[in-house]
Amino acid sequence: MTNQNKVQFSPVRRSAMHQKHLESGASMVDLDGWQQPSKFESVEADSNRLRETVGIIDISPQAKFVIKGDQLSQFISRVFPGSSIPDIGESNIADFIDEKVTLCRLAVDEILCLAPATLAARLAEASKDDSGQCAHALELTSGLAGIGIAGPESARLLSMISELNTSISAFSNLRCAQSKFADIHGVILRNDIGSLPSYQLYFGREFGEYLWEAILEAAVVCGGGPVGFEALEAIADQDANAAYIK
Repeated sequence: MTNQNKVQFSPVRRSAMHQKHLESGASMVDLDGWQQPSKFESVEADSNRLRETVGIIDISPQAKFVIKGDQLSQFISRVFPGSSIPDIGESNIADFIDEKVTLCRLAVDEILCLAPATLAARLAEASKDDSGQCAHALELTSGLAGIGIAGPESARLLSMISELNTSISAFSNLRCAQSKFADIHGVILRNDIGSLPSYQLYFGREFGEYLWEAILEAAVVCGGGPVGFEALEAIADQDANAAYIK
């Protein structure tokens, strides 16, 4: 077979909640190597849901790395020059190439690094080290599912599925914690989108469908529902433009 006749394969990943999105009538598109829900109703309807009540979104495509070891500071300074290591229960926004990543300090010797899906391969390469330092990174992008919860009713929704106090006043922006939600252990991070309260939940992929249903049920009680990434991006752009104008 000549090179011209070779078939080029580009595998596309699907999140653990993929089937649930199809059942809800989501518009699915291929983006950054993943099939993702771009919208559930219209972009306008999804955006209104985020602004007025609460929306839940599949954020599983985020690149996820767990960094563990006794020399976290040295590791962070090498891979993310100029960035400081956060305190336990806090997060920092660090620069990597021309993008932003989030470093969540979960324990004395453990950090969860969250980044755009496009950075997964470059982060994996940058995290390699043969110097023998006592810190290493393990990619968990496919092993951990993620659900975002955003909107004015997001804290109320979380109070229905978690014993952790995630109220706006008690759980400030960029706080993180290991906790249970709907009886499943995972990581929760508050990462607001401009003025919009926003939380991110990460957990084992095997619990994806169960947690999506549990969170969706709570969202409906709060007047919300699922939203696609287009609405989230539109709101982030609007808030960024408003901040720039000010």
